[in-house]
Amino acid sequence: MTTKQLINKLSFAFSSYGCYYVGIIYRGKPYRCTSTNTQALDRINDDNDGINNDAYYKTKKQAFMSLYNECKQANNLR
Repeated sequence: MTTKQLINKLSFAFSSYGCYYVGIIYRGKPYRCTSTNTQALDRINDDNDGINNDAYYKTKKQAFMSLYNECKQANNLR
């Protein structure tokens, strides 16, 4: 999956301190979960589009994929 496809299939919103609502589209249906993966969200919101060697997620695609997979796992999707 490309980064643009991930951007179109994933959304997130602030829930409370350190928690975020994550929504995904999986096989045409919407699913939601709550995530505490602030490292991924910080990388997504980072202005640097290139590789960031100081961050846990080196690219934004890795961060998007992590949240996508986390939401799939929370909803027992394969």
